[in-house]
Amino acid sequence: MKMATFTTKAIIDDLIKFNGKCEDDPDVALIVEYTTPYGNTCWGVTWVTESRERQLRYLTPSPYVINPHLLWER
Repeated sequence: MKMATFTTKAIIDDLIKFNGKCEDDPDVALIVEYTTPYGNTCWGVTWVTESRERQLRYLTPSPYVINPHLLWER
């Protein structure tokens, strides 16, 4: 499963509103909000079908994931 990065808050709001359920994808496990190196806000979404270690990958700061914090968790 590839990681999903979203740049549109409306999609994230819908995922949270529908408790992480999305028609064509597995259920969402968690959503992490972070800042990109360009100063943009993005959201990393992981799925319940992934290992816990893989789900938490967005919480690890890197040059591409700055100030990550957990926004929502199933």
